[in-house]
Parts: sequence; C-alpha cells; structure tokens
Amino acid sequence: MKTTQLRHPTIIFGTAGVPAQCQERSSLSGIRCVRQLGLDAMELEFVRGCRMSSALAEECAKAAKENNVILSAHASYYLNLLSLEKPKYAKTVHELLTTARVLEKAGGGRLVFHPGFYLGKSKDEAMQLMKNALGEVLEKMAAESLDAVRLSPETTGKPTAFGSLEELMELSAEFGWKKLAITIDWAHVHARDNARIKGIETYRQLLDALEKSCGREALWSLHCHMSGINFSSKGELNHLPMECGVPPFPPLAQALHEFNCGGVIISESPNIEKDALWMKKTYATTQ
Repeated sequence: MKTTQLRHPTIIFGTAGVPAQCQERSSLSGIRCVRQLGLDAMELEFVRGCRMSSALAEECAKAAKENNVILSAHASYYLNLLSLEKPKYAKTVHELLTTARVLEKAGGGRLVFHPGFYLGKSKDEAMQLMKNALGEVLEKMAAESLDAVRLSPETTGKPTAFGSLEELMELSAEFGWKKLAITIDWAHVHARDNARIKGIETYRQLLDALEKSCGREALWSLHCHMSGINFSSKGELNHLPMECGVPPFPPLAQALHEFNCGGVIISESPNIEKDALWMKKTYATTQ
C-alpha cells in the first residue's frame, strides 16, 4: 500500500497518539478524532512494542484514507541497534521489522525510532556499527517489499544516546532520503546540546545544513516532533507544554516558510491536541 503523498510545500500538524479528548482510546478512533479536531496527521504509538493486528492495521488504513489523515508510527522505546549482545540486537531488528509490517498495512510512511546508546563506544565506532545495522534492516525490509515505509531515526535528547542531528544527517546521506528519512525532534535538539536553539538563526542554520547534507527533498518531506522541554546539563528530562517557549515555535514556523518546507509536525506536548492546533494556527498566520 502506497503512502499518501503530501503536496509540497505544505506543513501539516498532528498528535503523538490518540488525542486526549478522544473518549475511545483506540488508534482507529484516534484517526477519526484527529480529523474532527481539524488536524491532519497522527503518529501510532507502539512505544511498548508493536502488537497491532494486521486486520486492525487495515482498518486504520481505510479510516486514514477516508479522513485524509497521514499516519506514521513510533517504534518501541526499548531498542538499541548498537548493542553488542546478540539477543538484544536481534530483538531490536525484529521489533523494527514487525512495526514496519504493521505500518505498511496501515498505509503509513515514517517509522520513527530511537537508534540506541553509545555504551562506551567511540562515536566513530558507533557510527560504523549503526551503518551496518541499518543496512541489515533495510535489506530485510526490501526483501519483504515494505516499500511504503521509510526508516526514520529520531534525534535524541541526551548526549549518551546516538542520534545528534549531525549523526543522523550523515546516515541519511549514506543510504539516501528515500530509504532513511530522519525525524527531527526540535526539543531534543535543543536539550541535547544544552539550549542549542537561540532563535530563528539557529533554525535557519539547521535547515540549511539539512538541505546541504540530504538534498532539497529533505526539506519537502520533513517529519518533526515538537514540544516544550525541561533539561539539564545531561540533556532531556521531560516534555513540557508549548507555552513554556523552550524551544520557541514561532521562529521555527517562520524558518519553515522561508525555506519553503513541507511535511509533518507531530505534537509531543503533554497537551497534545491543544498544542498541535496552536502550532497549526501559528504556522498559518506566520509569513
């Protein structure tokens, strides 16, 4: 099943999982609730493991098509492609493939996941191990013709975890954006480097770097997470509502317009639909 294509350049907004006000706490109801709210995307949350049946995934695909909602999925938190323990590594590969199969049936596109932890490895060693691991996963996906799904490693919020924006851009440049299209969590980028985002100039620099590394298509098909964030010198502590302004969204909205970007922004705020709607309105009224 092919992923619904976005018209470029268009930024749409959605929620990380079922909106809070949706009375029935199911992915299927969540898709319909997202549309009723006036949002356009939802990320299926498989953060404790993917257990959705094929039948339900197909129902979600139908509901998403009927309601014009773009679906993505967040894989389990308990993954580590850098583990040297064979059972843990094998479990990670298995979980990614399981999630990819479900997402394909659900008609979704981006498979978001946390790549792993350094665990004492040098950054060069970790990079080579990650390239090898992702190459294996991509080969297995190709063998199963999971063509609609794109692996989308997410920028991580702690310096002990693999996943700086620069590392992920290198990986995407290696494999190509059509196979490995990264997820930029702007709050994680901010927290990982101890208040990296200073305002619109930082956003401009990061979008420019992404275009130079991964090509114009990367800016046309962004997949982002956004929320406020609480952090320390060790990185991310917890997500906060957008009203905290850390990092600020209005200058990101302006930079997205300036760079003629398209894609999806998923709210990971504790107030998921409220802040998704606020971002949509802010983006729409920004020039």
